[in-house]
Amino acid sequence: MPSEPKTRKSRESTNPRPRDRRRESAKGSKGAVSATHLSLPKLIQENAVLQSRSQLLLMYSDFQTEMPNDGKTGVGTWLQSRLKEHGMPSLLRFGPRSRPQVFRRDEFSEWITLALASVNPNSDTAPQEQLS
Repeated sequence: MPSEPKTRKSRESTNPRPRDRRRESAKGSKGAVSATHLSLPKLIQENAVLQSRSQLLLMYSDFQTEMPNDGKTGVGTWLQSRLKEHGMPSLLRFGPRSRPQVFRRDEFSEWITLALASVNPNSDTAPQEQLS
């Protein structure tokens, strides 16, 4: 039995930093999740492009469609075309590819409709590109 405490002690002495990093990243991801939820309506309204490490996926009962991350397509424009073609999805997956957040239809249908109401349907690019 004296060998067990030594083994535990040696494990603890070699692993505290990775555990601390995991805790910090978990705290950071919780903040990112709420920020993610708030940023999608803004991305839609501004018809901004999707960030490089983000994902926007609409899930329907028998298929799903993912927004291209090409740096050209505006989120609002893409959503309008998908909703026009396929209707309102069952689930919406949005956020960093490593930890996206999934919303049910009852969680996003009201704010997505409001956000899309202010998007210019003729625009295929982010507003910054329109100004130049």
